[in-house]
Amino acid sequence: MQQTVQLIAYVGMAIGLVGVILPLIPGAALIWLSALLWAWADGFERVGWATLVVLAFLVIAAEIADVLLASYGARRGGASWRGLFFAGLGAVIGFLLLNLLGALVGAAVGMVAWEAFRRNWDWGMAWRASRGLLFGYMLSMIVKFSMAALMLAIFIWQAFF
Repeated sequence: MQQTVQLIAYVGMAIGLVGVILPLIPGAALIWLSALLWAWADGFERVGWATLVVLAFLVIAAEIADVLLASYGARRGGASWRGLFFAGLGAVIGFLLLNLLGALVGAAVGMVAWEAFRRNWDWGMAWRASRGLLFGYMLSMIVKFSMAALMLAIFIWQAFF
């Protein structure tokens, strides 16, 4: 039973690592939940609450960095807060229709459509805002992936060494 639960936790961690790259999948949180599941199956002997608290802080930091960096890139590109809303809406619709590629295209389309409308159909400024959003998203993805890798390194260190 213990090995089965821990195997499920390993799969969850792998999905979580991929999830930090894919939009709409809470990758860092999934890694934390998987670590919690693994620790529970182990009776919290090798991975204790102190480790889980450190991992939880990394999850919170990763999520904050995700929002702040994506917003920073978009705002630096000249996007409005409503543009960010429509980018998020476009990402959700695109993800539901076409998965990962749809989310990226949907975010760009939502941002461009709103910013073009807001700027009296100045497509150059609208595309600039969209490029800022994509730059911020890529930067946030790098930070989240780094934090997820750090979470996994801490987990492996505590669980096996």
